Amino acid sequence: VQADMSFVSPKISGYIDKVLVSENQKVKAGDPLFVIDNGDYKIAVDLAQAKVDQASADLENKKILAARRLQLSTLAVSREEQGTFVTSAKIAEAALQQDRADLDRALTNLQRTEIRSPVNGWVTNLQTRVGDYADKGQRSLSIVDAGSFWIDGYFEETQVGQIKVGDPVKAKLMGYDEVIGGHVESVAHGININNAQPDSVGLAQVDPIFTWVRLAQRVPVRVALDQVPADIRLVAGMTATLQVETLAG
Repeated sequence: VQADMSFVSPKISGYIDKVLVSENQKVKAGDPLFVIDNGDYKIAVDLAQAKVDQASADLENKKILAARRLQLSTLAVSREEQGTFVTSAKIAEAALQQDRADLDRALTNLQRTEIRSPVNGWVTNLQTRVGDYADKGQRSLSIVDAGSFWIDGYFEETQVGQIKVGDPVKAKLMGYDEVIGGHVESVAHGININNAQPDSVGLAQVDPIFTWVRLAQRVPVRVALDQVPADIRLVAGMTATLQVETLAG
């Protein structure tokens, strides 16, 4: 039995202030998982807001000065001076836009101090603790995606030719009597062959001891799950027995 893992990584760095989930807890997409200390990020927002206020006031002042110069005749002010004040106002406007972008980034980083679940699933192997330092882009927590379970069956190559995509499958887990219904979703197109591995200079490594009786290789067949009884608790790593209902019976 297999399942997709969602590795939760913060987009900012900082010390973890709160852990809001526990081991094996079921969570929904959007649920808060842990919180990074946001003190520095709040200060960054305040500083960015102050720069926006200052740039906004500077822009208004330079607009007024430019408007006054444009209303004067060329006897009182030269064309060059008028152009200088207009350009100064445009530069102030660009600076304001940049400061607003910095404010938006600071607000976004503040929101990112609360890390939320990207999927529905279960928290697994929780080792994150209050006081730990969370690095940007580094995994802090793992979630088993509840909607991603499937089964990989390893069939001998002598049987794979009978298996087709869409064939019905009955699966029985080792610890349950109920049967899970599914179908063949895909068949692997490549497996590892030990004798084909190159050595340090690129030459094929061939086993000098090779019997004439060759064991059949195992080919992975991916089975999508269609009907899972309510009493069955799927766990990634469980063992299952598969029966594929092919056209040949």
